[in-house]
Amino acid sequence: MTTIQIIELISALLGVAGVWLNTKPHILGWPVGIVSVVLASLVYFESRLFAEFGLQIFYTISGFYGWWKWHSEGNQELGIGNQETGISNQEVGFGNQELGIRKQRSGIRKIKSLELIFSAVSGIVLTIVICYFLKNNTTADSPWLDSGLAAFSLIGQIWLARKYIENWLLWGFINLISIGLYFYKELWFFLGFFSVLFLMSIWGYVSWRSKMKTEI
Repeated sequence: MTTIQIIELISALLGVAGVWLNTKPHILGWPVGIVSVVLASLVYFESRLFAEFGLQIFYTISGFYGWWKWHSEGNQELGIGNQETGISNQEVGFGNQELGIRKQRSGIRKIKSLELIFSAVSGIVLTIVICYFLKNNTTADSPWLDSGLAAFSLIGQIWLARKYIENWLLWGFINLISIGLYFYKELWFFLGFFSVLFLMSIWGYVSWRSKMKTEI
């Protein structure tokens, strides 16, 4: 096993661990995820997937932001748990108010048609811009596919941050295409990693949809 394959394996394992911790949610998911993407950036650079390499920089910055936000404001679930404990008497008398608190806690919603169209157009334009840069300034392999995955991954992060349930569908599509790319590039550990992420995106959509139904 080569050095870059060892780095790829460690990055994939840490990536799975980081995503799992974030679903708990646990603050350690952020530093674990940061280490994973830093290692992944080395693999992408070695594989000449320069758009994916640049995307790891964004993931690293957003990782530090998420780590800081969770540290400063506290874990949302724990914070809400304390709030519910503090107003337990009110919950007994106001069942509807309890439902209101739960709905506010999740914030899961569907994306509006106008924003969906804007996101799609933005993703296409960003793909063209990134691809143009890669084709004229680098020796990138698979520049169109690399650029498209990077562009729509940025959109996926935004949708996730805004708690649009459709983010899981987008991530599922991105992960599925990524599986094909990593098979072509013979990045076997990343192929396995994104296969797990694909399954997790399905689980995420089903879970969020079920939660939305309980809050109607």
